[in-house]
Amino acid sequence: GVEESVQRLVRSGYAHIKRRWSSGDTVDLVLPMPILRVRANPAVRACAGKVALQRGPIVYCLEEVDNGSNLSAISLPTDAELTSHFESDLMGGTTVITAEAYRDDESAWSGGLYGKERTPRRPIAVKAVPYWKWANRQPGEMLVWLREDPC
Repeated sequence: GVEESVQRLVRSGYAHIKRRWSSGDTVDLVLPMPILRVRANPAVRACAGKVALQRGPIVYCLEEVDNGSNLSAISLPTDAELTSHFESDLMGGTTVITAEAYRDDESAWSGGLYGKERTPRRPIAVKAVPYWKWANRQPGEMLVWLREDPC
C-alpha cells in the first residue's frame, strides 16, 4: 500500500486517528524507545550503586545463558554505549540490548574471603533481554540490577 501520515488527536491518553478506513488498512505505530539507565532511590540498599536497563516501558535483564554464570561479577561502566538490535531467531523475535562491560576475575582470590587489592577484571560483551521473556530457554541466573562502574 500507500504510506501516509495521519493527523492524530490525543484524548484522555488515547490517540484517535480520524480517516476513512478501507479493508486491509494497517496502522504502524512508531515510538521512540531510547535505552535508559534507571536508578533506585538510595534508601533501597540492595540496589545502591546499581542500574537497571530500560527501553521504552520495558525493563531488561541479563541471563546466564547469554552472559555466563555469576552475573553479580559483571559491572557496567557509566560511559558504556548501550545499543539495541532485533534478533529474529531469539524467542520468536526479540529486541536485545548489548554493551561492553567488565567481569571480575574471581580466580585471583584463590578462595580467600578478604583481600587488599582490587579484583582484576576483564572486558566482556553483555546481552540483556526483556525481563518478561526471561526463563524461556534454560535454567540459570537472572539479574536486573547491574553494578555501575565509574571506571
